Amino acid sequence: MAVGLQSRVKSFFRPSLAQKRRPSHSSLKCEHKKSKNAPTSPSTSTVSDDGCVRVDMQLASPFLRDLPIEIRRMIYGLVWIGPYDHKYHSVRGRHIHFQNGHWVSTRCVMYDEDEDLDLLQKNMDVVHRSGKGDLLMWQRRLASTWGSRHWRCEERVQHERQKSVDRTNFMSMMLVCKRMFPEVVESIFESHQFLFNDFFSAHRFFRYNPSPYISSIRHLDLSLNLPFHEYAPFISDGAKSRVRELWEALGQITCLHSLRISLDVYDRGAWRKIPERGVTAQLKDIKVLGDFTLELPPSLPIKTHYPNMQNLDAQEETPFQVVRRPPLRYWQFNPGEVEKFTWNSHTKGQQTHCFITLEREATSIPNPYLLDFF
Repeated sequence: MAVGLQSRVKSFFRPSLAQKRRPSHSSLKCEHKKSKNAPTSPSTSTVSDDGCVRVDMQLASPFLRDLPIEIRRMIYGLVWIGPYDHKYHSVRGRHIHFQNGHWVSTRCVMYDEDEDLDLLQKNMDVVHRSGKGDLLMWQRRLASTWGSRHWRCEERVQHERQKSVDRTNFMSMMLVCKRMFPEVVESIFESHQFLFNDFFSAHRFFRYNPSPYISSIRHLDLSLNLPFHEYAPFISDGAKSRVRELWEALGQITCLHSLRISLDVYDRGAWRKIPERGVTAQLKDIKVLGDFTLELPPSLPIKTHYPNMQNLDAQEETPFQVVRRPPLRYWQFNPGEVEKFTWNSHTKGQQTHCFITLEREATSIPNPYLLDFF
């Protein structure tokens, strides 16, 4: 359907193509051959100083001449409709990542059930109780840097996938003509949800080499599982931070309708602790017209010796809705072996600390934040 509609748009925009022959270096004569159905309106042709007759089919196009921009945008929106849109949670979600020197766009294949942040561990519960299944496979999905909601999308990128699911009409529409190009790109940015699952690609897209059409983005989803050195400036009050640069770039977008940011750190194993107050302070300056969701690690009493590691105050009013991931209960502490564990706490005086107890051996796992991780 989308391909047929795209062809109609092209034929309406350019009902006939004028074939031009470039003048040779030995002759200044300009030759022009008209197609049989070419329009004969005087407004479609101009005579240059050298006497050559040139035809500008863009000015004669009824698509650009007669249709208002609102109608053209509606037509572009119909062109983007694909045969797989109804199957997935995000109708027009596109994962954007920088790979091998160029940008790659793949469809988001997240299902509605993946909105449950505890779905992976629920499946692991079934495998653990029944003894049937591959806990290591589910553990890899649980540790995915794409987040618990987009593990299916990551597996499609890493393994052989059905290429027709990712196919779009972006390039063919952008190549119709120069005059139509800005409208097409703006429509792509406005009509699709852009999803970034690695910090390098997000920083490069919004800060290092931004597109002039970034202000047209309406829907954005960032899953940022950062190495701990990216959080270090918020702990030591460092002035320079690539995370701050990204937040500043997002603050330049004035027409965001929905924004979801997921923050996590994976280099501490099952322990999740980030400087929430510092890293989210700038997010209050980002203007979102609709839903603004911030996904954070579980709020556990994990003790640290480092300053500025406080969690967000649950009573504080913020422009975003805070969603907490459930505490982990499965992890691979030893290579090749996934173990189930529980979180226990110990209160001494006014302080409460938590620790991990393995279910099988009833042994405790020490808190890595009490060690020097630098």
